[in-house]
Amino acid sequence: MRHLKSDPSRRIAVVQSSVNIRRLVPGLAPFAGMGYDFWVIDLYRQPDLLLASLREWKPSAIITEWQSGLTEALVALGCPVILVPSDESIDGAFNVDIDDAAIGRLAAEHLVARGYRNFAFVGRSDAHYAMQRLEGFRSVVGEVPVYWEEFRDWRQYDEYWRDPDEDMVGWLAAQATPLGIFTAHDPTGRHVLEAAAQAGLEVPFAVGVISANDDETVCEMARPALSSIRLPWRRLAAEAVQMIEGIWAGKSPHSPVLVQPLEIVARGSSSYEAVSDLLVRRAMQILIEQISAIVSVDEWAAQAGVSRRVLERKFQTSLGRSPHSMIQHERVERAKRLLSTTDLAVSAIAERCGFQSNERLTVNFRELVGVPPATYRRGSREKSS
Repeated sequence: MRHLKSDPSRRIAVVQSSVNIRRLVPGLAPFAGMGYDFWVIDLYRQPDLLLASLREWKPSAIITEWQSGLTEALVALGCPVILVPSDESIDGAFNVDIDDAAIGRLAAEHLVARGYRNFAFVGRSDAHYAMQRLEGFRSVVGEVPVYWEEFRDWRQYDEYWRDPDEDMVGWLAAQATPLGIFTAHDPTGRHVLEAAAQAGLEVPFAVGVISANDDETVCEMARPALSSIRLPWRRLAAEAVQMIEGIWAGKSPHSPVLVQPLEIVARGSSSYEAVSDLLVRRAMQILIEQISAIVSVDEWAAQAGVSRRVLERKFQTSLGRSPHSMIQHERVERAKRLLSTTDLAVSAIAERCGFQSNERLTVNFRELVGVPPATYRRGSREKSS
């Protein structure tokens, strides 16, 4: 078998934060089999050591993020510098970025479709992309209340931990509900979900939250799981390499290249219609928290503090469905998540979702989804592979 040798003239340094390395490498990997030599370097390495290493390796191009001071120093090395994802204008650098205004529009359309009529935005005022996402959001829903977070170290993106934010809790409690909130990126969305819980606001019935980037390490670990807009990281990586190829060929690249966001990944933070009725909100919160323990509508109504008849009337008015159908729906939705994300036996999933037996799970699952649990599991695995 013939192997391609590394060509010193095709060296590309990937100087990125750990989170962006994780995002971009799958899109860069195919080019590694085409004669390119990639060197992945942590953006947060000590600047003088980082620059010394690059001078020694002599890359023919650099793919990096914008960081004040460091970006200018990378441009001064004399090779093409591509900022991904960024549209920050830096002399001597080129840009490949997401269309951030389009992200804001998608988020607004999602919340409007969910029935929210009050809206808000949470982000960082010093983040250029956050301002663009806010403007896209406003273009659909108009002016909205905005909460600006304080700066946080970007190296903590994956190592998520935040002190309780009493100011955010108070701000959320003062907003009209049902409230649809768009957050500039996923860690902020998780922060908002925690603040909503502290404020006693049921998610997604009183407050619905959608974010952007769709980092599963953040979204799936939030409670409830965070809805987010998936971004085309493989396409961004490919566009960056193609821009480098054009520069090497002596062409003047179009910059910035803006790539459209992908689909909305709806999770628990915006999974239902907005609800104005406080009783329905409270009942749904009880159901979500105790789905495996609630055995009847009568028991559920008692925990919500009303009669079964009142609960049925309220649900039909607010959600257009009966409490019994909502129990079955919620159980099946939880089963779908466990089937697609775990290797638990179907019997264990049935127990965790409140079904009395495998047979009851299979009957209800087939009725609502159209296929039995085992078939659904196989299909979800094939789709994600």
